[in-house]
Amino acid sequence: MTSDIVLAAINARYTHTSLASRYLYANLGALQPRCTIREFTINDAPESIAAEIVALHPTVVGLGVYIWNRLCMERLVPCLREALPNSRIVLGGPEITHDAESDLANQADSIICGEGDIVFAEVCQALLTGDAVPRRQSPPPTDVASQTLPYDDYASHDMEHRAVYFESSRGCPHRCEFCLSSLDSGVRKLPEEEVHAALDHLLEAGVRNLRVVDRSFNLGGTNACRLLDHLLSRTFPPGFRLHIELTPDELSPAIRSRLTKFPEGTLHVEVGIQTLNPEVSARVGRPIDPKRVEEGLCFLTHDTHAAVHADLIAGLPGETPESVVSGFDQLYASGPHEIQLGILKCLRGTPIVRHTQEWGLRFRNTAPYDILETSTMPTEFLETVRRFASHWDRVVNRNHLPRTVSRMLDSAPSPWRTFDSFSQQLAATHGTHGIDLVDLCASLLDFIPSHCKIPRDETLKLLREDYLADGKRMTIPAFLRK
Repeated sequence: MTSDIVLAAINARYTHTSLASRYLYANLGALQPRCTIREFTINDAPESIAAEIVALHPTVVGLGVYIWNRLCMERLVPCLREALPNSRIVLGGPEITHDAESDLANQADSIICGEGDIVFAEVCQALLTGDAVPRRQSPPPTDVASQTLPYDDYASHDMEHRAVYFESSRGCPHRCEFCLSSLDSGVRKLPEEEVHAALDHLLEAGVRNLRVVDRSFNLGGTNACRLLDHLLSRTFPPGFRLHIELTPDELSPAIRSRLTKFPEGTLHVEVGIQTLNPEVSARVGRPIDPKRVEEGLCFLTHDTHAAVHADLIAGLPGETPESVVSGFDQLYASGPHEIQLGILKCLRGTPIVRHTQEWGLRFRNTAPYDILETSTMPTEFLETVRRFASHWDRVVNRNHLPRTVSRMLDSAPSPWRTFDSFSQQLAATHGTHGIDLVDLCASLLDFIPSHCKIPRDETLKLLREDYLADGKRMTIPAFLRK
């Protein structure tokens, strides 16, 4: 099999799919039959990716470069250059848009700085016919009303086993300086009739994991309400899950009433808190009212059936270790089902760099450009955050031993400080990776009675209940028996 055009997407995980590649493919027009999409992950060896692309004998190779795949791309592109000397490489994505003079960008025959939905087809047409192509294309934002939607291009396997990404608008009304969406020129809404028809197509095709990528979905006004109404009027396939991103301090009564109607297990909500320090949030262009944030979170966690995922970022300018700990404890008290604790990253092009001198921001030079220290947050604390976040994700977010862990944290004056102590013990005995359930039980049994004033007998009882809760384990380790 050969293909004149290969769109190669390198995703963070196999379960992810590339919406951008499918947009480019959908808008190729008459060139579409000459194009093939290939998807890989950052865990695939660049040499293996190159071999699969080379086997298609392409004339044009299109690659999207992002913060998560930059290092892989820096190895892949030279491989392609060597193996396909007569082919043309077109690069796009945010890492090229805001780094157009880098060594990586200079290896391309053409780069697209900005949204390539329409211009990619023009570049391919010129390259296939031997016409001259400007090395750098900087198209204006796509007219989303005139583009072709890509949802016919997901395979049945994608529908059943992978996340299918979907948008009803582009852009974001917020101006968070650490986010690329701060560079958008307003919000552009896709034609509502086409959006609803695309949703119907995906539901009828059996999509299981639908992730709406609209920034701050609840700020879509009546369009967002009508989209939720449209979904609620349909029958969901078995195991269906809808993911949306919400701003918790701006939940209107109309949005709230619709969120309460989704059945249990269906709705997954991501709330980007980032910080509960009002001074820091105002400094980076995202002013918040912590009380309204808390009220919105409590509504989502207690008055809906949604699984709530909340994000915090350590390392924002002016944030201190004390304010991170305080914010984490406040967030935990609101009851989200998952807390994702991340490290600030300096995404190329974002205005967060304007604080570098005043707040002593020092970022890593290579992707993912994470913060190394600030004038108010030493390196040692950021390393603590990395260790803490790794263990929290493995123990709490994955819902291992939920009765035991909840009892430990709910009884603590500071959930952060208690779990940090446990994390230190866990790191000393088992590291941060590959901790099995039996080892985790033993660590909790050793830690809780001596640190949390919870009797050993009660801890044993909770651990036994958690260990046997799934009904698949018929025996338990000797140390958990009476």
